[in-house]
Amino acid sequence: MEEFIFAPEHDYSKDEQVQKSGKKPWRIAVVDDEENIHKVTKFALSDFSFEGRPLEFVDAFSGEEARRLFKDYDDIAVVLLDVVMESEHAGLDTARFIREELRNTSVRIVLRTGQPGQAPERDVISEYDINDYKEKTELTSRKLYTLMYSCLRSYRDILALDESRKGLERVIQASKNIYEKRFFDEFTAGVLQQITSILHIDEDAFFGKLEGLTAQDHDGECRVVAGTGMFGEKSGERVSDLLDRDFIELINSTDDSRGLHKGDQYLTISKGQDGQKNVLFLSGIKEQNQLDSHLIELFCDNVLIAFDNLYLKDQLVETQKELVYRLGEAVESRSRETGNHVKRVAAISRLLGRALGMSEARAEVLHYASPLHDLGKIGIPDAILNKPGKLDDAEWQVMKSHASIGHDLLGDSKREILQVGALVSLQHHEKWDGSGYPEGLQGQEIALEARITSVADVYDALASDRVYKQAWPLEKVNQHMQEQAGKHFDPQVIAALFENLDEITAIRTRYVDKFSGIDDVAS
Repeated sequence: MEEFIFAPEHDYSKDEQVQKSGKKPWRIAVVDDEENIHKVTKFALSDFSFEGRPLEFVDAFSGEEARRLFKDYDDIAVVLLDVVMESEHAGLDTARFIREELRNTSVRIVLRTGQPGQAPERDVISEYDINDYKEKTELTSRKLYTLMYSCLRSYRDILALDESRKGLERVIQASKNIYEKRFFDEFTAGVLQQITSILHIDEDAFFGKLEGLTAQDHDGECRVVAGTGMFGEKSGERVSDLLDRDFIELINSTDDSRGLHKGDQYLTISKGQDGQKNVLFLSGIKEQNQLDSHLIELFCDNVLIAFDNLYLKDQLVETQKELVYRLGEAVESRSRETGNHVKRVAAISRLLGRALGMSEARAEVLHYASPLHDLGKIGIPDAILNKPGKLDDAEWQVMKSHASIGHDLLGDSKREILQVGALVSLQHHEKWDGSGYPEGLQGQEIALEARITSVADVYDALASDRVYKQAWPLEKVNQHMQEQAGKHFDPQVIAALFENLDEITAIRTRYVDKFSGIDDVAS
């Protein structure tokens, strides 16, 4: 039988193999109350490496020390764990602590015992979540090598499965966040996490998109959408600044879908249905067999197709939103107001919605629905709509009908934005105390979206030049809004308004009207 050779203690932290590899070592825990077992284990595995990564040993001489060790390190790959230490079952207690209290299911636990009679293998393997059970006399240098390869392969694959699961979670989470600005970032980052974990690729990868002349064009440049590793903070940067010339020439010179392997890097391009290009780049790919190479290409091709479909769907949604937005602007221009009032009301409504606890999705719907609040004015005659002076009773009744007209135009739609737009159109002239029109609703009978839009609309209208008036001073506007809390307006919405005045002022500055006063409007 091959025997261990005992050697003097060695400082493995300065091991030449560790220093030369440049790769993070596999962390191995040796837990045994006999110091010689630590020495001989390290000596036997002194030249061991797996996938180009050496070993790094951490030591514990009792079950109690081992428990502290596992609290300090969450990346221990393998633990060689003695059964009998400060007590006859110290090792078994430690194994149970790792699995049940720390919930660490990744580390490979190998029990070692010099007294097999005290912990029979059949009983131990069935009652404890361990991965192997060895008598110390079994573990020759050769068998230690075999054991370490087996354990590290299992540990690597468990981590890959866990990373793949996390990547899938990110993809699924992204599908729930269609309204979020970073929707594509989340989707692509999740995809990258999956492919890099499945194929054991290093984590330097990015997903880019040549947006060409689409609505999201960046001067015709291919720019990073999401990345991992060294590309993790490169979102929005030009790909031409990140890759070498061969990859850039491929992106710029071809209209066809194709890929290029170069060293440990792989780039694939897919032309989208509307002419834009999608780019997926992976770095750090180890030498692959034919099956893995086919898997990479198949996965990348399907990812690009999925990304293109999501992009087209997103463009369709954005087009619908823009059409709704421009419809609101058209109504304002008919009443000789600027479209910037619509933009300000939309942005202020969204801000107040979030301040009052609306979800991101609901606030985003309000952002695009609020510009439709005066859609019914499309049915009001110009003579009444643009009359400079005060309306008489008959004219006022006609003007008030715009709330119902807007609702009738939108109310039968099954689209959420238009449904909310119909509700806002109908109720944005209702008042908190019940004195509004057309239905005399009061308090929370009025939809929150309508209560918010009403505040945003009146605040911006009072503070802006209109065809029939000059802008009020902001002090007077603020005083009026406060006086109308609990009468015209929901007090909570007014409170949110004044809590966010700085941001509202920034919105009004960003979308300032192009004219400077009432004379400019009249002209």
